[in-house]
Amino acid sequence: IEILKQEPEKALSILNLLKSDPSKYVQDSVGNWLNDASKTKPDWVMNLCEEWAKDTDIKSTSRIIKKAKRTILKNR
Repeated sequence: IEILKQEPEKALSILNLLKSDPSKYVQDSVGNWLNDASKTKPDWVMNLCEEWAKDTDIKSTSRIIKKAKRTILKNR
């Protein structure tokens, strides 16, 4: 959806509901979605990942963060 590529923050309420989901399928989907969003809004994705990392140490959230940041870290 083009609007979400340009304004991923519009999906924040949904993402926040899914950030601790125990399903690896959901974790992969959220991580991949954030990774895609990082291609147009890398700062937003990094800030969100930092916020989530501070708020929780749940393994599922850590897995999402790792997937979300892979393109950002690769391009540094």
